Amino acid sequence: MHALARVYRVANGALIALAMGCTAATPASGNWLTSLVRDFGEIAGNTSMRATRAAAELGPLGKAVAYLETLRGAPNGTLAAHATPEGHWQFANRAGEIFTVGTADEMRRVLPALAPDAAASGERKLTLYLSEDSLFANRGALDQIPRDADLHIVTDDGAYPVTRSGKGEHQVLTARPKPNLTIDLVDQPLFDETMFLLARTLKKSSIRTIALERGAGKSLSSAPRTESETKVPLVDKLDPSHFGEGLRAIRGQTALVTGRIDDGKLVVAPAHGTEISLEVDGLVAAARQNDVNLIILQSDTTRQAGGRNWLWQKIEVGGLSETAEGTTFGDFLDALAARRGGFKLMTSRDGPDRVHIAAVPDYSAVGFSGHAANAIEDLVSHVTGEVVTKAIDIRARDRGMELEYDARLIPGVPTSIQFPYLIGVVAGLLAWPTARRWWTKILTERDDVVQHAATPSGRLASGLVFILVFLPLVGIPAFLVQTGIQVAEVLLAPLRWLRRVLASKA
Repeated sequence: MHALARVYRVANGALIALAMGCTAATPASGNWLTSLVRDFGEIAGNTSMRATRAAAELGPLGKAVAYLETLRGAPNGTLAAHATPEGHWQFANRAGEIFTVGTADEMRRVLPALAPDAAASGERKLTLYLSEDSLFANRGALDQIPRDADLHIVTDDGAYPVTRSGKGEHQVLTARPKPNLTIDLVDQPLFDETMFLLARTLKKSSIRTIALERGAGKSLSSAPRTESETKVPLVDKLDPSHFGEGLRAIRGQTALVTGRIDDGKLVVAPAHGTEISLEVDGLVAAARQNDVNLIILQSDTTRQAGGRNWLWQKIEVGGLSETAEGTTFGDFLDALAARRGGFKLMTSRDGPDRVHIAAVPDYSAVGFSGHAANAIEDLVSHVTGEVVTKAIDIRARDRGMELEYDARLIPGVPTSIQFPYLIGVVAGLLAWPTARRWWTKILTERDDVVQHAATPSGRLASGLVFILVFLPLVGIPAFLVQTGIQVAEVLLAPLRWLRRVLASKA
């Protein structure tokens, strides 16, 4: 502990010396940090600076304007757009110039005003990147937009094409975040939840493919088992009667199961014996209770994955071999949807801090030929041993909980505990003299503790308790007291100097 105190004093001295050195430096050397920051800003480029300024100054329209800065090779008539609550439209070009439209005649003047090059070349078609409010809160204003305009919705993760049918507030708007995935734009919070999940990076080590087998283990290992040579994750086997108990060890991870859904039951075929039937509601409840994301890949067969995990397994989940490490959950769903001609995603709340996303065949995008191809693929799957997914049921933590997990430095400990603890430790270290004085006073009040602290093991135990327990508890109060002492010393320094001067003259 004495060594730590010396380190504290040396660090303080170094900081004071550095501050004095910077103060006394020549202008050229004293401004090295300013120069570095300025150079870094120049390297970052004017484009990102303009995008940031647009997002800050233009309100809801700003995000769309900022996205225009990232486009390359877009048509000349590409603009950002936002429908105001009053029913007017605001259009902007890359330069941030705004044109407000309230009438049909003004709508015809949008291109000449904001994209004169497009108007001069005879281009009449608008390509619009819209704010989310334009498509959710003020969708009735879309009737003012030409029907042939190409529409895109701009989110925090990018921009995606939008199609529309019908008119007024009840028109159907559909976004396509991936080539084979569509989402009806109905509820903005649920849409944001869906887009957040699609943008999540896949971590193969945290996705556990589970095969239900009678007589298998009652629990899972916290980390996936891997092949000794290839290090490829293996499928986890779990006794179906202990499904809930088995998920306890993989809290925070994702469980993936495959099978056929019949009357609310998941039916799977084990390696030996008769088929196993489990209530889907029971599986969902177990996942929710153990804070596990659950993915159910539904197929027309009861065949389960076997051998390797889902990206390499001997019985393959159709399409998953097309994904790779570093891809997103959206890529994963898109690969599965490609086998069915497309999936439509429907999102709803699934209790506190959880969402339910159902991915079902998008029959509006699948014609007769698509249905025929699916039927042929199903037939082939019985021969090749491939599990063809017909629908996906996802029960997952919502955005707030996922961000909570991402922020945790120590898995399993909420940030509401971790951050105050760390702040207390840091504050205690900054207020080391005060905290150490309080700790010494507590120790000296107990003779038996003082005697024990004199031994080597006692000193070690005392140091650990001081840093791990005492500092987090008293760190902030000690920091406030220490700061008050230092401020008082600074304020009283002139009086002490005056006293010494008078004393020397006397």
